Amino acid sequence: MRRGEMDEARVKELADIWGGDLRRWPVADAAAARAWAVANPGPADRALFEARQLDAALEASPRPEVSMALRDRVIAASGAAGLKARDGLSAALKRLFWIGGVGWAAAACAGIVFGTTLGSQIAAEQQTDLVLEQALVAGMDDTMVLG
Repeated sequence: MRRGEMDEARVKELADIWGGDLRRWPVADAAAARAWAVANPGPADRALFEARQLDAALEASPRPEVSMALRDRVIAASGAAGLKARDGLSAALKRLFWIGGVGWAAAACAGIVFGTTLGSQIAAEQQTDLVLEQALVAGMDDTMVLG
């Protein structure tokens, strides 16, 4: 049978895996099962019946709650067995974060150096322009007076 083709055995197999509600199935399998169910309503109902009953029983059953005493016993037993809490990050991930941090710091330093260099150059050019402008204005005044 090719992928996407359905028969009663395949629907039962998928119902055992995903349950009787086709909305929980992978999209391609659910679409193929719906198409097969439209063409074969009797076998489709038989194929999904047990899965729907199991789904209903699981929904009706009480949710288990873990007591604090059980939690404490499990933690104590794990400590006695030599187990310890895991560090949240692996060594490779820590190294990646470290390298990334170094990259950000280098980019920030380059930005500061570039900004101060460019800023001082722009300030020097503005000061030169101002001096030249004042010299031209002063030069015009002298020519006008002498002329």
